[in-house]
Amino acid sequence: MVARLGGDEFAILMDLDRNEGALRMGQRVIDALKEPVRVAGKELFTGVSVGITLSSPHYSSPEDLLRDADIAMYRAKSGGRHRIEVFDERLHAQALQLLEVESDLRRAITRREFEPYFQPIVRLADAGVVGYEALMRWNRPGRGVLAPGAFLHVADANGSMEAIDWQVFERTLRMMPR
Repeated sequence: MVARLGGDEFAILMDLDRNEGALRMGQRVIDALKEPVRVAGKELFTGVSVGITLSSPHYSSPEDLLRDADIAMYRAKSGGRHRIEVFDERLHAQALQLLEVESDLRRAITRREFEPYFQPIVRLADAGVVGYEALMRWNRPGRGVLAPGAFLHVADANGSMEAIDWQVFERTLRMMPR
């Protein structure tokens, strides 16, 4: 069964004897969609990312199965075009970690855990300090102070970046007189 989930996302539900069949089908989809499509005399090329979830007794609903296939598909997308990823325990652990970071980010905004760290801007001619650059840090309870690389990609993806930016701007402005 093939179903359009929305936009450019589709799901294929298959009954298989062996797991290799899912990989073969994923590769057939990629191969078929690598071929250019002619529209109004022009060749259009598509890119395909395939996420696969294999049935398991731990799935209690179709939504859980689709969620995990979606996680695998986004992992395939992040690796480049025309890739296949199979959802496994490693992806499950990463998905749980991502959910934890998203939840902690939302709490951190409410608790005002983001703060500026000031780095001096130095004039090379005489090593005099001419200003400061405010760098964002997350003072995450139980984890210490985190640099943006540990959380910015999540904040950007879940739409909380603007709230974090404003928090750091406000704290920086309050600290400027000191």
